Amino acid sequence: MEDEHIHHYMSLSNDPELIATMGWKPFRPNEKDRFIDFSRVLSLPNLKDGKVIVFSIILATNNKAIGYVSIKGINKAEGRAEVGIAIMDREYRGKGYGTEALKKAIDYAFNELGLTLLGLTVFPSNQRAIQAYEKIGFRRAELLKDSWLLPSGEYVDMLVMELSHTF
Repeated sequence: MEDEHIHHYMSLSNDPELIATMGWKPFRPNEKDRFIDFSRVLSLPNLKDGKVIVFSIILATNNKAIGYVSIKGINKAEGRAEVGIAIMDREYRGKGYGTEALKKAIDYAFNELGLTLLGLTVFPSNQRAIQAYEKIGFRRAELLKDSWLLPSGEYVDMLVMELSHTF
């Protein structure tokens, strides 16, 4: 993810759908570090520290940055990591770009990094994302009660989903 992508994504961060599905407070132009930190935050309790890789999702047709996908908390010893994704540009949501990018990140995690288990968290209310994750092969693992702090100060549940890979 390059600086120009980060600034573009920050300018899109006040979208009400993103606020609802990502659980963030919109980013101001001077909050680049907060945005980077958010893209790297771990929400799975069993992954700490670990390497983080964040890729921008770039359209092949016009080279436009529309979102990002991250592989974070990479634990090669245990073969696990967490993935995260956001299609920041409203115009490109619901068109399969997120699914395609996530599949590529999964392939990279399993076949290049040698991981065997990927997890993610999602708000239980985000049914569109849950259905997309299930189509890819993620399965519901557990519900983390009151585990995410919203900008409003309210704690909400997060659904943990997992995808296993065997060689």
